[in-house]
Amino acid sequence: MGVLGKDLFDFRRPVTHTKIQFGDDGYWVENEPEVIPYGTTLLAALKLDTSKYCGLVERLEDRIAARDREGTVAAFYPMLDEFVRLPLYNLFIRDPNLVEIEIFHRMFVGEAKTAIADDIINDDGSILNKYFWARDDLLLIQRRYSWFLDEMAKSRRKEKKLQKKFSLPEQVYWGGVDAFVSGVSLGEDDQVDAPQVNVQYAIRSSTDEVTGEVHAEVVEKMYFDRLRDFVYVELMKGIQKGYVPRRCLNCGKWFLQTPGVSYSYCNNIAPGETEKTCRDVGALSSFREKVQENEIWQIHQRAYKKYYARVLKKKMTKPEFEQWARSAERIRDAALPRYNRASGTERARLVEEVRRELNKL
Repeated sequence: MGVLGKDLFDFRRPVTHTKIQFGDDGYWVENEPEVIPYGTTLLAALKLDTSKYCGLVERLEDRIAARDREGTVAAFYPMLDEFVRLPLYNLFIRDPNLVEIEIFHRMFVGEAKTAIADDIINDDGSILNKYFWARDDLLLIQRRYSWFLDEMAKSRRKEKKLQKKFSLPEQVYWGGVDAFVSGVSLGEDDQVDAPQVNVQYAIRSSTDEVTGEVHAEVVEKMYFDRLRDFVYVELMKGIQKGYVPRRCLNCGKWFLQTPGVSYSYCNNIAPGETEKTCRDVGALSSFREKVQENEIWQIHQRAYKKYYARVLKKKMTKPEFEQWARSAERIRDAALPRYNRASGTERARLVEEVRRELNKL
């Protein structure tokens, strides 16, 4: 990987001043070699149970307000341990002490806990801001980003009505939330604008493990001090590239949609099932709904059952049935666009025409 400019001199920066490199299919966090798919951190934030971390931060705030030195130190370190497990930070911070290297050094040389407690109690923000920001950012993400993604997903109704698939930017537009994309709070707070980040560029190289060929690409390099700033950029780049978290319409849990696929259901075992996934259950439910709402589908399914019954009664061979099924699919698929455009007597005439064709094969 090429190393340019600021990277040569950034060893003094705080560990939470996070460097991200954005490529075509994902991003790299700090010096970790694994590429992370777009949407991964946002997905983790949406799925996270924030109660533990928020409780630890609240406990520390209480001890600071009471100017309880011993209690402050006792509350600080559990919060720090939980902080490094949060989305984004858990990707690259291996040792909690690296977050507060000066405090760790003072403890190592034997300075009194009271002095460390005083630094925390009288902090001007240089120590505590990142922990308080992380709590506030997670709560904002879970509240506002879940709203945005749910509203965006409502465009699926218009997809069905217009008989077409929308790209992710089009889903934002048809979901009616395009006016909210210009700020990290997605419109909740008009005082919160897009993150102030400087963009640099670097050449990132990788070697194919099979062929040994070296590949290189230009990547954008940005630094982030807050989780909400990074998640905002990750979401927008994900929408550009085809990655976005979705809420499963069956179990309600979040999952990541990737380029080239457009599922409404996750691949976890469905509630109340032992083997079937939400995707299996959802596909069956969607199919039944499609049949119930469309006379062409209803006629096709009735004819399908009738001809398959002939196979079971040995009145029709399986090859004959398969030939009929392929012809029936062509008739059905040719009729569906005409049915959607037609109305009244024209639609009734088409339905009768399809019924005759399917039953004379």
